[in-house]
Amino acid sequence: MNREMIKIIDSSDTELNVELISIIEDNDKKYLIYSKNERQKSENLVLYVSKLRIKEGTYYLENITDEQEWINVKRLMSNIING
Repeated sequence: MNREMIKIIDSSDTELNVELISIIEDNDKKYLIYSKNERQKSENLVLYVSKLRIKEGTYYLENITDEQEWINVKRLMSNIING
């Protein structure tokens, strides 16, 4: 399986190479679902979700701090999983 690796800059200005899982959109907001190839004890892949900003071809991530926004993102992810 080909994995699409992308370079991101997190909220601490740290540059990371991560695996792109998906980009989801809700109205005018975009969210990045990505993996650092970490596994839980159960061997499940650890996924991360952040607000996505793109500036001059560079991906910037922001934490989701608003509770209602996080509820909306989980709903979007559930819709993808459940079809």
